[in-house]
Amino acid sequence: MLDRPPIDETDEKILRTLLKDSRTSFTKIAKECKISVNAIRKRHNLLWKQGIINGEIMFVDPQALGYKSVCTAEVMTKMEDENEVLEFLKSKRYVCRVFINNLEKLNIGCVIILHETQNLSAIIQDIEANPMIKQTKTTLWKNMTNLDYPENLILRNMSSKNQCECRQKPIAANLKKVKLDETDIQIAKILTQKSRTPFIKIAEDLNISTNKVIQRYSKLKKTILTTSTITINLKRIGYNAVMNLQLKLANKNQTQQVLTAILQIPNVIVLSEYVTGDFDLFAIIALRDYSELFRLKEQLNTIRGIEKASMFLNKPFQAWPINLFASLLSNQKHE
Repeated sequence: MLDRPPIDETDEKILRTLLKDSRTSFTKIAKECKISVNAIRKRHNLLWKQGIINGEIMFVDPQALGYKSVCTAEVMTKMEDENEVLEFLKSKRYVCRVFINNLEKLNIGCVIILHETQNLSAIIQDIEANPMIKQTKTTLWKNMTNLDYPENLILRNMSSKNQCECRQKPIAANLKKVKLDETDIQIAKILTQKSRTPFIKIAEDLNISTNKVIQRYSKLKKTILTTSTITINLKRIGYNAVMNLQLKLANKNQTQQVLTAILQIPNVIVLSEYVTGDFDLFAIIALRDYSELFRLKEQLNTIRGIEKASMFLNKPFQAWPINLFASLLSNQKHE
């Protein structure tokens, strides 16, 4: 992969615009950047070629597919069994993602999606039936959508936090399962994997009219599909690790104040609340070097209401934001 010079101001505007909405036209971006459409296209292609942009996705709202809750399950296994346990968990339809907790006692984790919360007990029994798994801990999430904060990510060294627009108030979650036919599912699959796909191209692939694609998209955008964004390789913009942070609060009445304070820390790219478990909040922070790690610790010490913190480092995401629930579309039967 080619080395590239530091991202300049125009590159940053392109990335921020596409992180907010990957279907934004080059014409609109060119107008905002005050350069030609052709110049925007060349810069966009270069960002792809040099591995900074590596995907165009749309997020799926699992609640619209009939899922009511999601949780993290962390398990303990021997280091020599890690790969086999990872493959075992990947084979389970209820698992959306697996990951390794480097240097942690519970060294493997997975994200589990549930139609009903009461199904969790049977799922844990199924996981623990594997003799290589010695211990399991589960944590139920409060939120299933709006977990990522790309506006908090510093894209170039000269950028300053809060230079970008603040996030708009999240749209209320859709709690009803939506009826889908095969055409709906196919359109949604295409857009979750390549969100900038032109409607005319989708129409050709599915052998339907472009107007029909647009009509279906309008329905899907209000229900199944939420944000459209690009994915970027954090390593390619200078980040060498991500910190997984779990926080226990002294008083849950202080949750909103602590959430607001956490979001003032640069490079907090994921933030969520827990319903059950030993901790109340979960965050992921992108880090360039150890000095940022020490600075993070100092910043956390200034936030009132934190009783306990657990931190561990992981490799930077090769493609972030993570398209966590896109695979659920493959489990859908049209109605």
